[in-house]
Amino acid sequence: MSVRVRIQTFTTIMLIVIMIIVNISIYLLFQNLLYSNDLEITELERNQTAEGIHSLSNTEVHDINRFLRAYLPSNGMIRIMKQEQILYTVTKESSYADLPVEPTSSQSKRLLLHEDTMYAITSMPIIWQDGSVVTLEVTDNINSSKEILGILRLLLIAASVIIVVPTFLAGKVLSRVILNPIQQLILTMENIQKEGKFHQIPLQANKKDELEKLKSTFNHMIAILERQYEKQKQFVSDASHELKTPITVIESYSKMLKRWGKKREDVLEESIEAIYSESIHMKNMTNQLLELANADGNWSLNEEKVNLFELSSDIAKKMKMTSNRTIIVSSDNKDAIILADVLKMKQLLYILIDNGFKYGADQMAITLTSDSEELRMAVKDNGDGIALEELSHIFDRFYRVDKARTREVGGVGLGLAIAKEIMNAHNGEIQIDSKLEEGTTFTCIFSKEELGK
Repeated sequence: MSVRVRIQTFTTIMLIVIMIIVNISIYLLFQNLLYSNDLEITELERNQTAEGIHSLSNTEVHDINRFLRAYLPSNGMIRIMKQEQILYTVTKESSYADLPVEPTSSQSKRLLLHEDTMYAITSMPIIWQDGSVVTLEVTDNINSSKEILGILRLLLIAASVIIVVPTFLAGKVLSRVILNPIQQLILTMENIQKEGKFHQIPLQANKKDELEKLKSTFNHMIAILERQYEKQKQFVSDASHELKTPITVIESYSKMLKRWGKKREDVLEESIEAIYSESIHMKNMTNQLLELANADGNWSLNEEKVNLFELSSDIAKKMKMTSNRTIIVSSDNKDAIILADVLKMKQLLYILIDNGFKYGADQMAITLTSDSEELRMAVKDNGDGIALEELSHIFDRFYRVDKARTREVGGVGLGLAIAKEIMNAHNGEIQIDSKLEEGTTFTCIFSKEELGK
C-alpha cells in the first residue's frame, strides 16, 4: 500500500471514528435532555392531579371521572389503581388502556416504548377517600420527541456524510500536495540512476514551505555531488595524463636498453638516468596523490604548540643552503605561537618556498604578523607572477600556470592543492596575491582561538 493511500485511509477512518463518537455523544445528550424535560412535565401534571384529588369533597368523589378529565393531559391518560386493580381510567385514546399496569409504593417515573409509541409515565401513591392507599399514574404521549430524535439522527448522518466526503477529497488533494515533491525526488533519482546524468528539481519561487526546502536541499546536494563527480573525473583524467608520460618514457628507454644496452654504454647510461628520473617523478606524484586522498578523508593531526618564527627560520636556513638563494624571515613578534602539526607546517613552508623558486624567484621573504585573534604568515617571492584570470584555479589539483615548463621545473600541480588542504585541516585560510613580472605572495592565516582554550 502506497503512502498516499495510507494517508487517505488513515485520515478518513480517523475522521469517521471521531464523527461517530461526536454524533453519538450529541444524540445521547439531546435525547437525555428531551426525555428528561418530558418526564418533568408529566411529573408536574401528576403532582397537580394529586393535589386536586386531596382537595376533593364527598360530593365530587361520586363524579371522579369528570373531575379527573379536568387534569387530563391533551394527549395522555390518568389512572388510579389499587395494587393491580384499575379503579379509574381517564383518556381520550382507548388504546392507552392497553398499557401495562405497574403499581408502585413510591414515586417513580419512566419511559415506555409500546407498539412503536413512546410514553412518559409518572406514578405516586396517594391516600384515597376511604383511607386506603392507591396509585396515581399519569401518562403522556411523547412520540413527538421520538420523532424529533429521529430527525436529529438523519441530520447527524447527513452532516457526517457532508463532512466526510469533502474531507476525503481534501485529504486526497493534501496527500498529493505533500507527496508530489517526494514523487519528484523518486523520479529524479530514478532518472539519474537510469541515465547516469545529474538532474535537479524545478523550484517554485513563491513557495517557502518545508516541501520546497526539501527540494532545494536535494538540488543543493545534487549540485555538490555533480561538482565532486566532475572534480573526480578531472582528477582521474589529469592523473592518467601525468602518469602516461613517465610510463611512456620508461617503456621507450626500456626497449632501448633491451636492444642496445649491452652494446652501447652511452645508451645504457642515458636510459638508466632517464628511467631513474621518471621513477622519482612518479614516486613524488604518487606520494602527493596519496596525501591528497588522505586529506579528503580528514587528516589526523598531532597538534602541539609551534613557534612559527623559529620554524620558518630553520626551514629558510636549510633552503638557502640547498638552493643558494636568499630567504629573509621577519616577525613583529618573536613569540609567534600557534597550535598545529609541526610536520604539516614544515611541509607547508617547503611547498610555498619551492613553488617560488620553481617559477623564477631568486629572493623570498617570510613575514609574520599577529594580533590577539590571528597570526598571518606571508610568503612573498619576486618570481614570474601569475595572471589575474588564473588566480582562481591556482589551488586546483594538477593546475599549472606555465604548462610548457612542467617537465623543466619538475612539478605536477599538486603542491598548492596540498598546501590548501593543510590550511583547511588547521581551520586556517590561505590567500594569494600576484602580479605578472612582480611576484606572488601567499598569506596563511591562523586563528589563535584554539590556543587560548
